[in-house]
Amino acid sequence: MRKLSGISIDPENAGFLELRINRRVRELGLPNLAQYLAILNGPTGQSEANHLVEMLATHTTDFFREPAHYRFLEQTGLPSLIASGAGKEWPLTVWSAACSLGSELWSAAMVIDKVSLTVLGGLRWSLQGTDISRRILRRAESGVFSADEISGIPEALRQKYLLRGGESLRSKTGQILFRIDSKLRQKAQFQWANLVAPTAPINITADVIFLRNVLIYFEPADQQAAVATVLRGLRPGGYLFIGHSEQIGPLPSGISQVAPAVFRKGPEDV
Repeated sequence: MRKLSGISIDPENAGFLELRINRRVRELGLPNLAQYLAILNGPTGQSEANHLVEMLATHTTDFFREPAHYRFLEQTGLPSLIASGAGKEWPLTVWSAACSLGSELWSAAMVIDKVSLTVLGGLRWSLQGTDISRRILRRAESGVFSADEISGIPEALRQKYLLRGGESLRSKTGQILFRIDSKLRQKAQFQWANLVAPTAPINITADVIFLRNVLIYFEPADQQAAVATVLRGLRPGGYLFIGHSEQIGPLPSGISQVAPAVFRKGPEDV
């Protein structure tokens, strides 16, 4: 798992690993783990390895999680970026580097749209979401959520940016679902990416990058690799947000901390 995705399973969580892998072994009708390892090391190993990553990746996410970050974005980050030309001279871009269901990216979109309405002529802006799980990316791109999943969105923003589904937008159990408004969805693009061991360049240049609550699953060397990957895509003057419980080790050259779990890239490329 670490080689494939950077995800490090703590020995204390071996039960979680055993449960998921044994479930997969049963699905494939295999007699034991040795046979499963044979598949992983065989000609179809890469396909099965991708499935393994899908099973073991964690996708805990909420709208407006760690709200201080969104306040900073609205009150400090966006005004400074706009003053430097973002949104006017070039499209202001937000990248959620481990986007999961997309809650983080859509939360940022609501903040940007709110700020854009206060700027003469509005702003040009776009959203980029990447994740190592193709299955979860499909969910993120749909912009569809249950009532429980949207609980973190303030009521005023729900009224403005969520469409309540009718008969055409219900779960298999009949539960009413909610979809992000199309004016936000049309700003977004989603793509698969491995932050620790990219198999191809990630061609994203962003003014704001969220890399939150993913570094905790990596070993220190892989944390540094993931940070280096996203910083290559951060425009000079841009901001990097990490989780409040996370660390990025020694700060790379040209990066300074400007708020709790918020870093800014200087005018020179890192």
